[in-house]
Amino acid sequence: MTYVEEKDVEAGLSLCTLRTGEDLFGIETSAVREALYQCEVRQVPLAPQFVAGVLAYRGEVLLAVSFRALLGLPANEATCGAIVLEDGESGELFALLIDELLDVVQVADSAWEPNPATLDERRSGVFSGVYRSTGAPLVRLQTERLQPSLLMRNSSAGLPAGGPR
Repeated sequence: MTYVEEKDVEAGLSLCTLRTGEDLFGIETSAVREALYQCEVRQVPLAPQFVAGVLAYRGEVLLAVSFRALLGLPANEATCGAIVLEDGESGELFALLIDELLDVVQVADSAWEPNPATLDERRSGVFSGVYRSTGAPLVRLQTERLQPSLLMRNSSAGLPAGGPR
């Protein structure tokens, strides 16, 4: 997979890639605090569907967001990996449960396209466009749209889990 041409490296963006379900996603590396390959998530009674539970992280308790639930995919018992994300503005730390953590790639700004108009509300709330390449499309995620505090506000307001379009 190549998402950037050599001449465009300086104008691009560094994304941490991950797979959930059959799709490939990327999130800015600056938002990723740490990758957890093994984690024990404890369920929270009566929590919204997107809350997988809580997990211990370096002496703190983090809310774990199920990315599969946000995408409307069925739960997968094999999902045991997580990335700890930090929102740059609020400083909120949380874990995003994923199926598989892949690699870090450089993407060219010229390869980015906005979300298609046909994308459903659930997905358009957390997606921020797509990078096209010779391989599978790489969907860009927005950290601030994945924050548990924002997801909670939106779910109580009746909006799709990822927020307004």
